[in-house]
Amino acid sequence: MKLKSNSGQIIIEYILLMALVVSLAAALTKGLVGRADSGSGQGAIIKTWNRIIKVIGNDLPDCPNQTDFTKPNCNP
Repeated sequence: MKLKSNSGQIIIEYILLMALVVSLAAALTKGLVGRADSGSGQGAIIKTWNRIIKVIGNDLPDCPNQTDFTKPNCNP
């Protein structure tokens, strides 16, 4: 009879654990791949990916001596 009285507690614990896991997953998702317009609201992966795209785009093929890839610049 003792098992029957604890069956409700098991369900409550399961629901609380699921709520904890879902909230943790949401926080990780927002922190890693958040897509806000401002720089501070973007996730870490999105910021890094954006920086990589800009570096690739600013690498001019006709400038072998280019050292600064933050802006398109060709110093002869």
